Amino acid sequence: MQTQQGIFPSWMRGVLLAATAYNVLWGILIYSSPDSFYTWVLEGSDLTAPAIIPWQGRGVLLMAVVYFASALYPNKVWFFPFFGAFTKLAGGIWFYFVVLEKQINNHAIFHLLINDTVWIPLLIYIGIKAIAYKKLKS
Repeated sequence: MQTQQGIFPSWMRGVLLAATAYNVLWGILIYSSPDSFYTWVLEGSDLTAPAIIPWQGRGVLLMAVVYFASALYPNKVWFFPFFGAFTKLAGGIWFYFVVLEKQINNHAIFHLLINDTVWIPLLIYIGIKAIAYKKLKS
């Protein structure tokens, strides 16, 4: 017999809570200092961020809520980790084409790898385990 801990271990909740905190911090940074973020990621000096950048910050903050709900209720919102993985993939592609305008530098690589790519397999794995947990609970 499978137990809850065996199907959806505590470390998965920990990863989701870490994703929550990470997104809160990034969201606040991007929303409150869009010009600084834009200047950093493009490795420029005194650049003015496009109007979409604060909205990106709001989206990142919204995803923090999604990850938090996933950590609290994995059987009820089992699809949220998949949604998170999708937004990481789609957001990374959008960021590359719209914000970076297909120009890659060291900060952009760091941003795309750490903020997007690293999280995708973890979120998919957690989503698969959340489905198993949902089946156990029903």
